[in-house]
Amino acid sequence: MKYGLDAMPAQTAGFETRSIITQSPFDGYVRKYGTIPRRGIFGFFVHELGRRIVGGEYPVGSNLPNEPELVEQFAISRTVVREAMKCLAGKGLVEIKTRVGTRVRERSYWHHLDTDVMVWYYETGPSVEIMRSIKDLRRVLEPEATARAAARGTKEDLAAIAAAYDDMVASIGDVQANADADLRFHTAIFAATKNMVYAQLIDLIAVAIYANRTMSAYDEVAERQKRALPYHKAILDAILARDADAAVKASHGQLDAWRIANVDF
Repeated sequence: MKYGLDAMPAQTAGFETRSIITQSPFDGYVRKYGTIPRRGIFGFFVHELGRRIVGGEYPVGSNLPNEPELVEQFAISRTVVREAMKCLAGKGLVEIKTRVGTRVRERSYWHHLDTDVMVWYYETGPSVEIMRSIKDLRRVLEPEATARAAARGTKEDLAAIAAAYDDMVASIGDVQANADADLRFHTAIFAATKNMVYAQLIDLIAVAIYANRTMSAYDEVAERQKRALPYHKAILDAILARDADAAVKASHGQLDAWRIANVDF
């Protein structure tokens, strides 16, 4: 994906010229929620290689360029290359074998819920398969989270959900502020499940909310945010009433509204 933004040029000698993209529409998200900050040579290089792998420039089963080639192509140190490979291996994208090199693993091994991997999918144009998988998972997670929040949430939890909704109402017309409030709304719901593993799955929702904000026209996003308010209010009312069944129904209503509007996430 070409962003038309700043890039870090590479000085090469005998190799194809490469550059490392240093800005992206997802920089704000990565700064707040990414596991690897996109700053400094190491951060930029990890994200660049991650994008290239997820985007298919380095196909599954292929070997990445060896260490000397990467040093030459990107004008970086061997230490940066080695640490980046360890990072990508930790995300399941590559495997490192002595005398074989670094090979891109089958996608079934990739940590698809890793926040950086999800961002790389968006940055390179997510495949239909991953888009459908995320949508399907959200339909499983979100309604059940609202039901658990209604049944288990403390007064403080419910107050946090309500406060986030109030912020959504107050920030209509400010796309960034509204998206941040939207994320706080869903984060508070997931926290109210009182399931620490469930609560961590909010990253899946976070990337989707951020992607909607960065990948569509401003006015279009603002209008969608306005139309989404009644669906969030229905979810809030059901949770405040401790009505798990109504909460599930309201959550499905919100997800159905996105589908009807032909919005992927």
